[in-house]
Amino acid sequence: MFTPLNLLTFLNVAVSSIIVILAFSLLAYTFTYNFRNWVARSFAILLGCVMVAYASDVALNRLVLSNSADRWLRFQWIGIALLPAAYYFFSLVVLGTTNFRIGRRRWLALIFLVLGVVGSLAAWRDGYLVDGYYFRPPLSYLKAGPYFGLFVIYFAVAMLLSLRNIWKARSRCLTASSRQRMNYLLFGFLAPAVGIFPYLILFRGVTIESRLSLIALLLALFMNALVAVLLVVMSYTVAYFGVLTPDRVVRYRLIRFFMRGPAVAIVIILAVQTLPTVERILGLPRDIVLFSVITGVIIASQLILSITKSWVDWLVYREDNEEIAWLRELDRRLLTTSDLRQFLENNLTALCELLRVPAGFVAAVVGPDLILEATVGPDRVRTQITEMSDWSEALNRALKQEIEGEPISHKGFWIWALVEPTADEEKRRVLGILGVKARTETPLLGQDELQVLDQMLQRITSVLADRKLQQGVFVSLRMIIPEMDRIQQWRSLAPYSSAESDTTSVETLLDP
Repeated sequence: MFTPLNLLTFLNVAVSSIIVILAFSLLAYTFTYNFRNWVARSFAILLGCVMVAYASDVALNRLVLSNSADRWLRFQWIGIALLPAAYYFFSLVVLGTTNFRIGRRRWLALIFLVLGVVGSLAAWRDGYLVDGYYFRPPLSYLKAGPYFGLFVIYFAVAMLLSLRNIWKARSRCLTASSRQRMNYLLFGFLAPAVGIFPYLILFRGVTIESRLSLIALLLALFMNALVAVLLVVMSYTVAYFGVLTPDRVVRYRLIRFFMRGPAVAIVIILAVQTLPTVERILGLPRDIVLFSVITGVIIASQLILSITKSWVDWLVYREDNEEIAWLRELDRRLLTTSDLRQFLENNLTALCELLRVPAGFVAAVVGPDLILEATVGPDRVRTQITEMSDWSEALNRALKQEIEGEPISHKGFWIWALVEPTADEEKRRVLGILGVKARTETPLLGQDELQVLDQMLQRITSVLADRKLQQGVFVSLRMIIPEMDRIQQWRSLAPYSSAESDTTSVETLLDP
């Protein structure tokens, strides 16, 4: 039967599941793209604490036995007790990125870590931080022990000092962009801590039968939704720390990751949560409904991603849309070695069929040499071609051919010179040669064959010219990429100022 309690329970479990998915996804993103940076590493520890706490919440709403609930509640305290230490360590690392001399704050971070470990261990035994538990889903919590007040003080002090570190880091930012990112971080900083703190321990009278249960669930829903949103805000800020790629690349990569990973997983989880209702309406077995829902969500999500890709590109690359479009067009049109070989083989096959000959080849001019690019026909043809050493002489003879489109005969092959057409005859470039097995000693071609042959020669010449141009582009890129990496490294440096720093911001910028 539908009741407000059931609705709030469903929504809380759904939002908690979303937070677990987000925390795990962001943890995976950090490990994949940014794990070498200390800010990202410390944020990964914080995400781990959040994931442990909310995964336990999801599990507690599905348990039946109270003994299992006792273990899950105490396991949840690992994330709760270590969260303040993770917060302080994260804030300290962020402050360190501003060229601030941390000094004695490291010892304070170690003290918080020890207190967090002691707290997580103490939660496994009654009579210290906790003393017994209450389990009536959707309300489950450990009851306060005699030393719980000390934990509250530890939690509050660690969070306030962490907030102070982030505020100090923000105040040291000199540029508008770095200050804006610190504002985002400051805005979402306290949300996970506020959402994870075990408020129900402070109110022993909150039970499933009391009137306060609906208020408690409503507040929990609000805080959990806030945690989910602000966790993404924090992650967006952390994604930029220490990266050498342009901002647009980081932004685009993060958005596509969210759309392909967490967004799809969240939709699947929400769909699975509604399965009991769908089962009752359709009267189908659970496994059929489950497979249908998951399959439908995955396929639909991929279609939506393909359709919305251009919108996402416009959203991310508003200022550089034209340049990005050209870069992607270049990516689509570039010919790899395999592309070139396949194109040449297809044209050679068509040419051999047209001329009714069993084999053919294309060789490109590279410096003083001829490099065999593609062959069609029996395997022995390639060996036969490479064993001949006078192809340069054949090319020179083909260049002197007076009748356009007519080949020369050379050791059982008909040979055409592939020359890039230019207005100035003196500046034309020789790109290579095309050869097919000779069907007669003297080249004889019909008018229809000459027309088709002329088109094929133009195609092959054009693709060899494009390939040579692309190789020049690749050589240039190989030369400038190290310099581009260094420029990106300079871009990642933000200037800061502090009287407590051993190194001035000018020295930092000049010696990254």
